[in-house]
Amino acid sequence: FEYVRTDSEIEASTSPYLITNYERVRDGNIDPRLHNFAGVSLDEGSVLRSLGSKTYQVFLDAFGDTPYKFVCTATPSPNRFRELIYYAHWLDIMDRGQALTRFFQRNPDKAGDLTLHPQHEEKFWLWVASWALFVYRPSDLGHDDAGYELPPLNVHWHRIAVDHSRAWDQVDN
Repeated sequence: FEYVRTDSEIEASTSPYLITNYERVRDGNIDPRLHNFAGVSLDEGSVLRSLGSKTYQVFLDAFGDTPYKFVCTATPSPNRFRELIYYAHWLDIMDRGQALTRFFQRNPDKAGDLTLHPQHEEKFWLWVASWALFVYRPSDLGHDDAGYELPPLNVHWHRIAVDHSRAWDQVDN
């Protein structure tokens, strides 16, 4: 594996495995369209979480013709539907608009609030299971969970009385 920072470093590299930061692609130091990459793996898919972000659009354009794509993330909550839809769109599984209209109903009172159509919930999760894999612990991949299980969490609540009015003059707007 070789860490690269620019297109010229990619051209000079003799390694078939290159690593870089998302910012280098987003900010234009590296243009994947110039290099005929066979595949790309995103170690943290959170860069694809925001549809309107510069990073999402740059990655969508830059890796649009890359044949093999892989996204890893530690945090896609099962109820973060948009995140899963954006991953599917980037992976060329299904267009995000198509997924939204196929599985979801919109809340007319709150923009961006998605709810699964009750009659499509099972179909949605079967569709997700056809292209995504959720791994919760090493045994999900056939490994031993020894040392992975955390002990029970002991929470001790302490309430401290504070006069917040003293801080009002100390904050900016």
